[in-house]
Amino acid sequence: MLKSHPFALIIIWLVMTVCAATARAETIYVSDVREISMRIGPSTENRILRMLPAGSKMELLEERDGWLRVRATDNVEGWVLKRFTSGDTPVSLKYQTLREEYASLHSASSGALGRIAELEEINKNLMEVLSTTSNNLLSLDREHAALRLDAANVLDLREQFDRMAVKLAAVQTEAEALRQDNSRMKNLDRFYWFLCGGAVFLVAWLAGVITGRMQGKRRNTLQYT
Repeated sequence: MLKSHPFALIIIWLVMTVCAATARAETIYVSDVREISMRIGPSTENRILRMLPAGSKMELLEERDGWLRVRATDNVEGWVLKRFTSGDTPVSLKYQTLREEYASLHSASSGALGRIAELEEINKNLMEVLSTTSNNLLSLDREHAALRLDAANVLDLREQFDRMAVKLAAVQTEAEALRQDNSRMKNLDRFYWFLCGGAVFLVAWLAGVITGRMQGKRRNTLQYT
């Protein structure tokens, strides 16, 4: 069945080849001791493609007679001597990585410190606002207590006013009754004085009448003697 599908065989072969190449791929580095040359072939007689500094990262593709076929990070392929490479991360690269990590951490810590300072300033401002708000709330509580006291005093004054109004109405009623009594007393007094005047007039008139009669009798008596 596979013979009738040569295209499928080619695809399977390519996949196996890629997988094998991937399985063989290994990361190696130029050792710390020196700068090495990358050549177009596994021999010192082959032309140098470039120089690789210590710590350069490469991908191992093939090994032959003390030479390694490698691929640089920019995908340029060539041959280097195996004895100048290492599978371990070079000290220089570790140092560079540590320096980068330190710089990153320092930058992050500087940002964090700046953020902490900013948050502390915000917290300080919030505490000031909270203190002001607390003082205002305390003042409002005092004003509210004073208003409640004033309201209680107003109610008390209102009750006193109502009581005084009732007493005033009673006094006014009593005063009106006294005024009426006084008016009646004045009328009685006038009537009394009228009666007294009439009585005096009557007494005077009676006295005059009696006196006149008595004088008349005396004259008659004198005439008959």
